[in-house]
Amino acid sequence: MEEFNWKQEGFSGRNYVVNAAAGHAGKLVFDGWSSYNAVYSLGENKLMFSSKGWFEQEVTIHYNGEVIGHGTTSTFGKTRIDMVSGERYVIQSKSFSQEQAMTDGTGQRIVTFKQPGFSFGKGQIAVADGVSELTKVVLVGTGLYFKALTDSQTTILIAVFIPVFLQIMR
Repeated sequence: MEEFNWKQEGFSGRNYVVNAAAGHAGKLVFDGWSSYNAVYSLGENKLMFSSKGWFEQEVTIHYNGEVIGHGTTSTFGKTRIDMVSGERYVIQSKSFSQEQAMTDGTGQRIVTFKQPGFSFGKGQIAVADGVSELTKVVLVGTGLYFKALTDSQTTILIAVFIPVFLQIMR
């Protein structure tokens, strides 16, 4: 397994830096505080994420300007990523869990995202052995993007439903 660390940068919490033992491994930047469009860059290489929708989103994934895949999020913690090359990946998490796993079409865990309890701005990424460098960049960037998207949606749900719940309890 190869290990990476990620952390949020800046006041907005919409920028993420990824580091490996060898140094910088990428940066994910969202377009703005309310946008779900983002760019993951590593040197000259760029993954761009273009999103449509709000809770169940359709995301087009570009690598250096070329469409390489599409992702579909689910409000209930399951995201499917279909690459134009034919590979399919699924990101699953349990509600309010700090761990997400990306599996391939055979169900094998390829990438795992973990956060220590109550550590909202940083975490670890583990990538299975045998994954090519290009695939690793794509899966780490794509997985971090969808993790940030899921976390944002969960925060919005909590912010909306806690006042409603408290009003019902009165």
